[in-house]
Amino acid sequence: MRGVESRTPTKRQLRVARWAAALIFVTVLLGAMVCATDSSSSCPAWPACYPDKVAPGLRVGWLENPVIEFVHRAISFAALVLLGWSGVLGRRHPDPRIRVLPWAALACAVGSAVFGMMIILFTLPLVLGLLDLAFAIVALLLSVITAAALRPRPTMPGAGRIRALAGSGFGVLLVLHLMGSVIAGVTDDGTGSFTRCLSWPLWALVEVDGAAAPQAARMALAGVAAVLILLLGWRLWRSGERPLAAVLVGALAVEQGLGVAILAAGISAGQTNGIQATVAVLYSAFAVVVLGAISLAVARSLPPAELPT
Repeated sequence: MRGVESRTPTKRQLRVARWAAALIFVTVLLGAMVCATDSSSSCPAWPACYPDKVAPGLRVGWLENPVIEFVHRAISFAALVLLGWSGVLGRRHPDPRIRVLPWAALACAVGSAVFGMMIILFTLPLVLGLLDLAFAIVALLLSVITAAALRPRPTMPGAGRIRALAGSGFGVLLVLHLMGSVIAGVTDDGTGSFTRCLSWPLWALVEVDGAAAPQAARMALAGVAAVLILLLGWRLWRSGERPLAAVLVGALAVEQGLGVAILAAGISAGQTNGIQATVAVLYSAFAVVVLGAISLAVARSLPPAELPT
């Protein structure tokens, strides 16, 4: 009976940690959608959408849709609550990852939420905008590691090599996405170009974004990231993690296919650079799927946590 009781808190921790990681993923995904649809300013107040009204009415269409921004805020708040709950449940766990990482993820998520609020209420300096994005991406990784550590499983074959590839790939992607915010220009509508949104680089935006050299560097980073992801997918497939390998490589393939479609349709200096709204949303969304899958690869390459006694 004692052995069964010792496992009960871990099962509850696993459920809470999984939901926390899932909601952080959805938060990052919706944040990318908010950027791709220029919806952040459509809810000008905080935390309510308008000074005299909490929630917006339903609206058809992607662009400048306040519903996307409002749902993003609501889900991010729920994610904060679950991260805190996960930290409380794991405060006496023997594994330091379970004791520390939920709180570290919560700190990052709170930081990202505060900077997001500041972006709505007034313009942020570039450095704080970069911290907003970096905190959100790191919170995703930490929450996924926590959830994966709580799941009992055998050690993954070739875990060391997989961890090196996945960690390197995550680091390159983090720099890739932060660089997008740094080099993004301004469209004819006065908004930042689509480059600032979570997505892979599109060379055709050079006329809007300005200097070609930083964009060339970002394209090179994208090439490095793609090679690392393909190698990681191969390693995951050989280790038996075939569903994860398929999601990772498949999401990369869809992202590149959407990029080709965007370039074929042409890019302008107008809102969202003239990219068809649904395509822009999907392009940002699959970039987040790649981030989520590579975060899970990092997490699964780590040994699981010991059960408390």
